[in-house]
Amino acid sequence: MNRHNIGRRDFLKLAAIAAAGMGLAACAPQVTTAPQPTKVSEATNPPAAVSTTAPTKGLVTIRIHHRIGGECDNWTGLATKFNEQNPGIKVVPECFPGADYFQKLNTLAAGGTLGDILWVSSIEGYYRMAASGVIAPLDDLVSASKFDLSQLYSTCVESAKLKGKLYGIPQLAHPGRVGLYYNKPVFDAAKVDYPKDTWTYDDLLATAQKLTDSKNGVWGFLDTERSYFTVLVYLRAWGGDVINNDGTKCPLDSAESKAGLQYISDLYNKYHVAPKPGASALGPQQLFPSNKLAMYQSGFWGNFVRDFVKEGTWGVVPMPIGPTKKRGSMFESDPVCLVSSSKNKSEAFQWMTTVVSKEAQLNYFQKTGSPSSRPDVMDSSQVQADMNMKVFGGVMSNALPLVLPANFRETEYFKYIGEGLSAVWLGESTLDQVIGPVTKGAQDILDKPPLTGS
Repeated sequence: MNRHNIGRRDFLKLAAIAAAGMGLAACAPQVTTAPQPTKVSEATNPPAAVSTTAPTKGLVTIRIHHRIGGECDNWTGLATKFNEQNPGIKVVPECFPGADYFQKLNTLAAGGTLGDILWVSSIEGYYRMAASGVIAPLDDLVSASKFDLSQLYSTCVESAKLKGKLYGIPQLAHPGRVGLYYNKPVFDAAKVDYPKDTWTYDDLLATAQKLTDSKNGVWGFLDTERSYFTVLVYLRAWGGDVINNDGTKCPLDSAESKAGLQYISDLYNKYHVAPKPGASALGPQQLFPSNKLAMYQSGFWGNFVRDFVKEGTWGVVPMPIGPTKKRGSMFESDPVCLVSSSKNKSEAFQWMTTVVSKEAQLNYFQKTGSPSSRPDVMDSSQVQADMNMKVFGGVMSNALPLVLPANFRETEYFKYIGEGLSAVWLGESTLDQVIGPVTKGAQDILDKPPLTGS
C-alpha cells in the first residue's frame, strides 16, 4: 500500500482523533474473567510502570499494553506462564479501557514512558504508528530468530507491512462481516430449506421474501451494523469496492459497486425484507429469540445468539457468492507491535512470538471462540468442531486483502461513506441521486494530505 511518513509529534497529536474510531477495530468478545491485570484509572495519567514491586536486579521487564477485557485477560494468563518459563524476563500487562486506549498510549508516549509491546487493530491506527516511528520494523528480529512467518496467513502478513517492512505480527484475524446466521424455528415453521454455502444473492433475497411476515412483525434479513464494513462485503462480491488497491481512489460510482449498493437498497426499499435503520427499536438479541428475525449478517462475533436461544436452534453459513463467483470479504487482524523505544527488543520479540504460537492461539480459542491468524489453528480438529469457526475458517483461506486510505484518514473515510449512504437505506434518496456526491466527497478525503493532526 502506498503510504506517507508522518512525524512522532504528529502521531501524538492525532492519537486522540484515532480513539474515536477504535469502536470499529477488529475485536474479539470482551469477556472480563480472572486473573485481572493491572488496570490504569481513567482519572490518572499512567506512570512508566504500574507494578509496585521493585525490579529484581538483572531481571528484564517487558511492559505490554492492551485494552481491558477478554483479550487482556488472555495476555495476562500468557504472561504468567511466560514468566515462569523465562525466569530472566518479567512481562507486566498494563491495560486500558477500549474507548480511551489511544488516549492512554498518547499519554505514555508524550511522557516518554510507553512500554515495550502494544496491541492495535489493523483497521485503526496501526499504519499511522508505523509511519510515525512509534512502532519498530521487525524484519531483522524475524530473521535473527528464524521466526517462520509462513505459519500465518500470507494475506495477513502482507497487510502488516508498510513500504515492504513488517511492523507487527498478526495474532487474531478474521475475514470481516461474512457470516449469515439463521433462525431454524422460523425456517421450519415456513417449511423453507436452511441456507447453504452455495447460495447466491438471488437465493438470499428469495428466501428473505418467503420468510418476511409484516403482519406478524417477522423480518427476513438484517444487517446488524449497516456500516462501511458490511457494505464492502456486497461491493466486493459484485466486483466493486469501497477503495482501490493503493488506497488513493474511491470507486463507489463504478458500475460494479453501484450494483452491489442497489441490491442493499432494494432489500430495504423495494422488497421490504429488512428493517430500515431506526425502524425497529429491537436488535437481533431481541428479534431472534422471539422468532421475529430469520437471518442476519455479522462477523464471527455474531455467534452471540447462542446466549439467547436454545442450542441447536440457530446455524451459520457464509454470506452468498456474488456475480463474480466470489464472496466479498476483507482480512482484518490485530497485530502485536514492538515499541521503537524499547530497550529490550530481543526479549520483547520473544514474548511476541509466544503470543502467536499455536498453543497460545488454541488456548485463546478455547476461552473466547475467536479466530486465529494461523491456518494450522483454524484447520485444527478442535476449531473445526465449532460450527461458527468452521464457516469463518473456510472464508479466511480465500479472504480478500485489507485496503485502507493511503493518507491515514480511515476513520474519516469510514464515517463519511457510512453516513452518506444512509439516506439511500432510509429511502430518502435514490442511489443515483446520492452516489455522485458521496463518491466525490469520499475522494476529497483521499486527496487530503496525510493526517498529521495539525
